[in-house]
Amino acid sequence: MAAPRENVSLLFKLYCLAVMTLVAAAYTIALRYTRTSDRELYFSTTAVCITEVIKLLLSVGILAKETGSPGRFKASLRENVLGSPKELMKLSVPSLVYAVQNNMAFLALSNLDAAVYQVTYQLKIPCTALCTVLMLNRTLSKLQWISVFMLCGGVILVQWEPAQATKVVCPFAISSPIPNFKS
Repeated sequence: MAAPRENVSLLFKLYCLAVMTLVAAAYTIALRYTRTSDRELYFSTTAVCITEVIKLLLSVGILAKETGSPGRFKASLRENVLGSPKELMKLSVPSLVYAVQNNMAFLALSNLDAAVYQVTYQLKIPCTALCTVLMLNRTLSKLQWISVFMLCGGVILVQWEPAQATKVVCPFAISSPIPNFKS
């Protein structure tokens, strides 16, 4: 039996899209600014660790609110975290990969422009699609494949700088000072 679909308004979807876009852009710009400023640099691993601790605390807070009582909260933690170490180990692999990815983002933003980083970062979508097809034996629709190829094409176009496009030639440029023609 399929779960009932929740009706989410278009306005809420647009709101979520706008907020997520602003957060991603602000994160990239702030990270780029802090990594290229003249002030003393901070350790990227410390920033990633603090971010993960904040997310852990927020998740625990949300779980505590959803369970409603301290007894059910403890039971939920015992059952879902401590009671299944095999599942916890399975979750640790993507967590470690995510931590490495976040550290690499700090390294990339220290050396790339924010715009180049943001566009190149979108290559994670085609990589995920390819892994989904190859590793999980899933199929993508024709529209999904077209979308993946369009995204790759967009990334290529943004990164591509032909020699003629980068050189600006002004036919009226003056290479020497204008002579003074006073009579």
